[in-house]
Amino acid sequence: MLVERGRTIRLTAAGKTLCETANRVLADIHRTLAGLRSGGQLQGGRIRVAVGPLTAATFFPRALALFRARHPLVAVEVLDVPVEQASQRLAADEVDVAIGSPGTSPAVATVLRTELLLRDRLYAVYARGKAPPAPAGGRKMKWEALQHAEVILTDRVSGQWREVFLQLSRAGVVLNAVQEVKLYSTALEMVRCGLGMTLLPAFAARHLDSAHYDVRGISHGDTRWEVHWMTRAAAAPTAAVQALRAATAEALVSV
Repeated sequence: MLVERGRTIRLTAAGKTLCETANRVLADIHRTLAGLRSGGQLQGGRIRVAVGPLTAATFFPRALALFRARHPLVAVEVLDVPVEQASQRLAADEVDVAIGSPGTSPAVATVLRTELLLRDRLYAVYARGKAPPAPAGGRKMKWEALQHAEVILTDRVSGQWREVFLQLSRAGVVLNAVQEVKLYSTALEMVRCGLGMTLLPAFAARHLDSAHYDVRGISHGDTRWEVHWMTRAAAAPTAAVQALRAATAEALVSV
């Protein structure tokens, strides 16, 4: 039953769900048509993008600069959010694109179109002069060596880190977390002050100032950091969204 009849007509819970779904579908259709009219020639319109903090602080500004130089008439609005919220904002139709982790919610996954942007290696980050000696022969550290280190983690229960730590757990590796914080800037400042070490994917580790940090490669096995490009499955990507996707891929090559 979709409505309740009485002195007034009201939507049931099922009716409200159907109405919300129909409104989202109509919004997707209108946005696709608008994109075909204006964005097809990249002569106007806007793209709303939700990104996690690490993406926002590393390669995505470069992607924005490339896109704006090529398509100055298309506005891009950036919403930097905790990484687990990016896909949720997209599923709720608050943004047009999300960059980060799809998450684990089946309800969210059913409405998303997901493409893998990169599958990156992880690195151990220490304060300058605090890193252990590099293994002989240029070999990389083993994950097991980090079990004895004081590790500063960033929100291991969500986003990409959740998948990384699940992989490590299956391999029998348990890290000694002395601090667990929300922001990468907090973790890196703690590392710089000698309070422990942390982990970063390669694209972020390359941004670090070598005057303050030492970076060590890790022998990873199958452990990787994944970043996904996500759009709503019901809406065909506009020319503007496709152009931003291309600029993002190009920015990743240059980091």
